[in-house]
Amino acid sequence: MRIAVGGSLMWRQRQYTVLFIERDSATLRDDDGGEIQVALDELGRDATPLLTDTSGLRHLPLRVEDIVPDMDPWLQACIRIEASRDKVGVGKAVETERQWLETRLGKPVSTRAVERRLKEFRARGTTNAGNRAPRKSKWDPRLIEAINFVLEGKSRSSTVSQTTAIEQITRRVQRLHGDSVKLPSRATFFRLLEADDRGQFTFGSAKTRESLALQPDGKFSTRTALRPGELVEMDSTRIDVMLRIDEETVGRPELTILIDVATRSILAAMLRPEGTKSVDLVAVLARALVPYGRRMEGARETRQLISTAWAEDQLIGQERFERLRLAQPYVFPDTITTDRGRNYLSRHFRAACEALKISLITSAPHTPTDKPHVERAFGAINSMLLQHVKGYVGRSVEHRGRDADTASAELLTIAQAQELIEDWIAVEWQNRPHDGLRDPLHPRIKLSPNEMCRAFRAYVPELHVPLTRDDYIALLPVAHRVLNRYGVRIDNRIYNSERLKGLWRRKSPDKAKNGRWPIRVDPYNLHVVWLERDGEFIPLRWTDKVHELPLLGDVWRYARTEFSTRVADLDEERRELAMAIKAFAGRGNPAPRNTNQKRSARQRARMVAIADDPMNLTSVKSHEAEDASTEVVEPTVEGASADEWPNTGGFPFIGEMLDEVRGRLDE
Repeated sequence: MRIAVGGSLMWRQRQYTVLFIERDSATLRDDDGGEIQVALDELGRDATPLLTDTSGLRHLPLRVEDIVPDMDPWLQACIRIEASRDKVGVGKAVETERQWLETRLGKPVSTRAVERRLKEFRARGTTNAGNRAPRKSKWDPRLIEAINFVLEGKSRSSTVSQTTAIEQITRRVQRLHGDSVKLPSRATFFRLLEADDRGQFTFGSAKTRESLALQPDGKFSTRTALRPGELVEMDSTRIDVMLRIDEETVGRPELTILIDVATRSILAAMLRPEGTKSVDLVAVLARALVPYGRRMEGARETRQLISTAWAEDQLIGQERFERLRLAQPYVFPDTITTDRGRNYLSRHFRAACEALKISLITSAPHTPTDKPHVERAFGAINSMLLQHVKGYVGRSVEHRGRDADTASAELLTIAQAQELIEDWIAVEWQNRPHDGLRDPLHPRIKLSPNEMCRAFRAYVPELHVPLTRDDYIALLPVAHRVLNRYGVRIDNRIYNSERLKGLWRRKSPDKAKNGRWPIRVDPYNLHVVWLERDGEFIPLRWTDKVHELPLLGDVWRYARTEFSTRVADLDEERRELAMAIKAFAGRGNPAPRNTNQKRSARQRARMVAIADDPMNLTSVKSHEAEDASTEVVEPTVEGASADEWPNTGGFPFIGEMLDEVRGRLDE
């Protein structure tokens, strides 16, 4: 506002009176009589008018002519009362307006309510009851202090009932102040707890209460990134889906993602079956720094092999997924914000970031709001994708249904889930309008991460060069293996190369690994691994090409279905029968009772008949030519009838056992 000569103002927390105003400066006098000359620009930036000079702005008089139809009815009534009180009196004016308010509001209005609003209008120029000064509590401040102390101490403890909290407050008051503090009734105690606990969930969900306690005390603000890659956030969380880790193990893996704040693009996402280690974080970083189009050999083949389940079954061409994968923007992170997990603070991960010239920002302890974008991205992935996955178990036990498929044979494998998430990011996340990418001048316009990245590239052009092949492989985890004649075995798959000739069965120079060779492994590349030797990475390809042959993909898919429906009783019967076979084979035939006794004439005749039996395929006697006529002479066996077949088809020991059994039955 304009301050003339003689007016007052506040400058640097002191009151001054304006004495002179010149072209560039003004002369001020303080309460002690001291004078000072101050530039007008300085006063325009820091000086403020006194409250007495601006108080009229708060209570501008309203007249009947200022009333408009959409004005608050209470305010209209108060204006008319003030205008007509000198003519008809306050009491009659209040009664007239009370009747008008009942007709306008459609509900009973008391004279006391009108007088209360009129008093508020005269004091503050408004009838809004919410602007009244807060009513002072009649309870002892020491009681209120005890209530606040007990409630604040429960932010990270287990949820208790209000009755338990009342007893704890009562004990604290009596221990500190004795009987000098008056305690309220039980009903009033409940009302005081409800008033002080509003929005804190002290008697609700413990997880929600802890999350609220981790929020900073100051106001929320946003961090604005001026270009892609300036601010990148990275975090890991255990997903709410049960996946099949291998043939025997089912569990909830951990998901690690990197998200760019400027464009909201997810730069990389990776699932690990157990707790994410530092080598896994480096592998995630490698996937972010090498776009899909420049991935190593075998990456596309692996994706197409796995994604056949949701592409070709729905008659969708693989090239459509490939096109959207290739359209993802490449962003090189300048800074990465992480939490204080041991894997993020490890020497391995920090050394990799230092080598790549990436700065690391560690969030404050127990402050998830330091990286809110990645935390919110996890929630979006959960609601938009994971809740549709078979085996979803909810975010906690109370959200888990009785019929949750936690051990179903139809659960996805971790390799399928990895490619599924990456395809979903390329198709849905990167092309879906994001609420955080609204046009500030036209809030109805929302951009997708891909569109936002193209806009940045148009006006903030940058040269982002992806990592080379060797840089990418160098960031992958290492597995040490022996070079066998057939190749290298990793995850029950055999990898080999022609370049391994001369290295089979040889030990590596690294004595610390007992002569085993370092093999670089991409956890989700089934086709290729790399042998590190003399600074070179030699590719070793998967030797089993059965999946590349025609129709065998369908055959193996049917075989996997049969495997998932295998009956457990059949395996039990198989083990029992196989054990009986092996037991007899190990025991052999029973020895004769008298080893010194010679074979009887019956036994000798049976052996001759067995040797001459044409059905005996194991006979060592040579047969005569088919066109030669031979006379078959039946041996004479003592005690054998004429119509009885004199041998047992090449199994003499079984025949002896049968004779013994028949003898026991005849007796």
